[in-house]
Amino acid sequence: MGTKELPSFEKTIREIPGISQEEIDVIHSKFTIKRYSKNNFIGRDGEVCRFTGYVMKGCVSNYRILQNGKKSINHFAFEDWWVGDLDSFLNQRPAQTYWLTLEDTDLMSISKSDFDFIMQNVPPFERFFLRKTQSAFLKEMENADKDKSETALEKYIRVMKDYPLIIQRVPNYEIAAYIGIAPESLSRIRKQAMKEAK
Repeated sequence: MGTKELPSFEKTIREIPGISQEEIDVIHSKFTIKRYSKNNFIGRDGEVCRFTGYVMKGCVSNYRILQNGKKSINHFAFEDWWVGDLDSFLNQRPAQTYWLTLEDTDLMSISKSDFDFIMQNVPPFERFFLRKTQSAFLKEMENADKDKSETALEKYIRVMKDYPLIIQRVPNYEIAAYIGIAPESLSRIRKQAMKEAK
């Protein structure tokens, strides 16, 4: 696997503090490329997550279906994000969320057994992954707290800040589902946000 083929993944791995070339080679030997076309599931509610993956190209939506049947989007994963239901992956029990590609998507994926091998044999990667996981968890908790207090307009403005390219890459109905509003309300919220920005 050369740097021309995997620029983002290669850069991410090489920037792990204290990692050696031998350990980088071990990591490369355990990851494989998975390609998904648009509107395909990477994982589903009720299924055991068999792998986790690094997004090299594409966009993925992570969501759950509420009791009222509505879609509630947790977040979007773009390039340089990791995807996969972590609780399901680590504990090998059924997932509680869906992962759906919103664009053609390329992942560097790793199975549970290969992941366990790297975690046990490549300490720099273990520290790196734990830090990334902790950071993502704290961010998710922070966003959950904001979701309880923010208005739809405030959440829309935050989404635009967190995901600058979201308008070009994510369908309006997905953005509306993330904010928690009806799709037909999105244009009104967008106009309000534009006024706020002036």
